[in-house]
Amino acid sequence: MQKKVDLTIGLFIKITVQVVCGPFTFSEYPIPVIATALGIILFTFFISLQRQEYFSFLLQLLICNHFLFGYENGGVFNFAASISLIIYLFISKNQTFVNTSLSKGCLISILLLGIIQGLSLFNSDSALNLKLIAAFFFFNLLFLFYYSSKIALSSKNFVNIFQVLGLFFIYMFIVSLNQKFIFFQSNYAFFPNLDPDAEYELGITRSAGTLGNFEAYAEYSVSMAALCLPGILSGSYFKANRPFYYFCCLIVLLSILSIVLSGTRSSILLLPFLIITICIILGRQLKIKTILVSAFLITAFVIINNDQDFFDLNVFSQRSESVDFQKLTLSKLLSGEEMNRGNIFAYAFKKIDRVSGLVGEGYFTNRSEYTKVHFDQGKDVSIPDYHNLYLSSIVIWGYVGTIIFISIFISTIIRGFKLYYKLRSNHFYLVDLLLGFNLLFTFFMINQFKIQFIRDANYFVLIFLLLAVYNSLMKYLSNLSNSYWMLVSTTI
Repeated sequence: MQKKVDLTIGLFIKITVQVVCGPFTFSEYPIPVIATALGIILFTFFISLQRQEYFSFLLQLLICNHFLFGYENGGVFNFAASISLIIYLFISKNQTFVNTSLSKGCLISILLLGIIQGLSLFNSDSALNLKLIAAFFFFNLLFLFYYSSKIALSSKNFVNIFQVLGLFFIYMFIVSLNQKFIFFQSNYAFFPNLDPDAEYELGITRSAGTLGNFEAYAEYSVSMAALCLPGILSGSYFKANRPFYYFCCLIVLLSILSIVLSGTRSSILLLPFLIITICIILGRQLKIKTILVSAFLITAFVIINNDQDFFDLNVFSQRSESVDFQKLTLSKLLSGEEMNRGNIFAYAFKKIDRVSGLVGEGYFTNRSEYTKVHFDQGKDVSIPDYHNLYLSSIVIWGYVGTIIFISIFISTIIRGFKLYYKLRSNHFYLVDLLLGFNLLFTFFMINQFKIQFIRDANYFVLIFLLLAVYNSLMKYLSNLSNSYWMLVSTTI
């Protein structure tokens, strides 16, 4: 028992050290300071690998990618993690990682995407050194994704992952609260304030948490709710562990409040559809008592909030006043006209017409080079972001590359749902967690119509790490014996 406690404390210390050292890798500091900070970050990753604490390594990488540090060149944390991993693999002659949890189709897609990235960069007009840097950091992201999928996870690990993510989500909520209400000014990058000169639509302040992007923060909040709700509404989390059940209930509440703080309409609109979808899929496993209690608590919160005005729930109606719902059509939604995306979507279509259809012009983790290549020096747009994963993917990798890239997610989601319907009758908490991952990535792909997670390297890697955990969960559940499922069924 003591060993588990020490491991938890050690993990907390390592993550804290890495997060605090992250800002000292910025170019504004002297080279010795940068080298020392980078060395400490690398060493803390290497300690976990050397001790064969691969799960700790994964959690460190997960939490560190919630921050925007060093995103310009693939993320300073990702660079340090890869270097430590390469050193470890070189030193340890016998590779102790298990086989990957990714399907053969997914592995082929990753390989093809790497080839497409090379062809797309060759198609770009950038300087050779910039192309090589872009290729190096992109392959580094794929390298981390591949080795993260090779880390063997136990049933306890899946719960631990969510507990750590939940605790950090609480921290991110505190950060977003301070961004909204400014209880105190923070000069620390690991507890970021908002840019005081930032201009927001209708003057509404929108929190971004530690992700540096309020739309990504809202999307991530919906994802956290998706992981929690199936086990809450079916009661499997309560049956497995009551403290964990109440912890998940808290995370769902904070998810809703986080979306409110972000002021993102699409996420608050997706939330009811997420809940309805979960209720339909759970069917008879749904606990009506939980639904009634939740409805009562939500109603009570709305009434109390309207009286005390803790949170501005009118932010969504204020931002939607310019939308003419009577004339709202599918074509206007697809063109982005009614989502503040009209100009940028139109620009993306023109850009696609100017580049090759088979390949694009490559993925750059350096923001200035990304802007230069994909936005014609950035002169034609105010925000260098296509705000649409599918359009941006075509610009970056072409039609072929986009199909390959999207297939990584679609094929995984299909595998996930097939496995869920095969195992759902067991009413097991990990099966409900699988449903949570299925819905997380389903609604994630829907929301990507108005945002692109590949904009910043840290969010890119964060999503791919969650995808690796998703695949690991499928592998774990698939390998459970029939006798184990019979034991689970008899204990319901």
